[in-house]
Amino acid sequence: MSAVPVEEIARLMLSSTNNLTLHTGNIINWNHLKRKTSQNAGEEVLECLSATLNVWSSTVDPSWMNEETNNALVLTNPNQMERISEDERSKLKVSVKIFLLKWDPDLVVEAVDQVCNELDIGVVDSVLLALPPLEAEMGEELSVNHILPMWESMERLYDVERVSAIGTSDLDKEMLEQTHGMARVKPTINQVNVVSCCVIPPDLTAFAKENDIQLLTHSDPRDVLPTPTFQEILRGSSHDDHVDEWQPFWVLRYTVMVKCRGVIKAKGYIVNGRRHATDMPLSVA
Repeated sequence: MSAVPVEEIARLMLSSTNNLTLHTGNIINWNHLKRKTSQNAGEEVLECLSATLNVWSSTVDPSWMNEETNNALVLTNPNQMERISEDERSKLKVSVKIFLLKWDPDLVVEAVDQVCNELDIGVVDSVLLALPPLEAEMGEELSVNHILPMWESMERLYDVERVSAIGTSDLDKEMLEQTHGMARVKPTINQVNVVSCCVIPPDLTAFAKENDIQLLTHSDPRDVLPTPTFQEILRGSSHDDHVDEWQPFWVLRYTVMVKCRGVIKAKGYIVNGRRHATDMPLSVA
């Protein structure tokens, strides 16, 4: 009996799971990415996920054919995986930004647990939360009622010392003030998008200063991984005729910095997607 090609094994593995997590590993050493300094996060995610899937699909372990199917599949680029040793942990700062793509508070905890597992750490130094686009059923304007269930998951992570500092992204002065007023654990950071707001509004600056909130700038796209883009990435590597059943649920970007030198030691993306994702809750709790 002839051996099954690794590309066919990869296709079978993807078609047998409903929950897929992809970890790019450390992309700092990817030479072709170093020359693309103008890339935004959306372009970077697209390229890194495509490369990760291509590497994985060409190196998948054939022994999977003899194992029971696992409903949750984690794909990595084995050449770029780097864990943090216990000896070096105190010298490093691990920062995370979670791009939620579904309004589900449990996904916040899931994403943090996943990065801790992938990097072999117990605590993340800071986590920023980027909220998903509003669904049609939720109304057109963001309100604090949308934010608080997600923020409560951040607070729980803080309570159990899974994260040391928590912050928000793209909240204007009104939303930041309302969230800060109702939050039990106050945000210490708020990111402002310099693409849509080239000058930080004075009222936001004043409120942040009064409440000891650090304002940082970023240029990440509002929708960092649109569903059609995620499906196209899977189509290119899996040759699956049913990729339209997949939706991305969250994107996590982590950076590992050497504290004393201010040098980024590692950077990577972890992305979670699921098949038949239309049953996820859309309403506000």
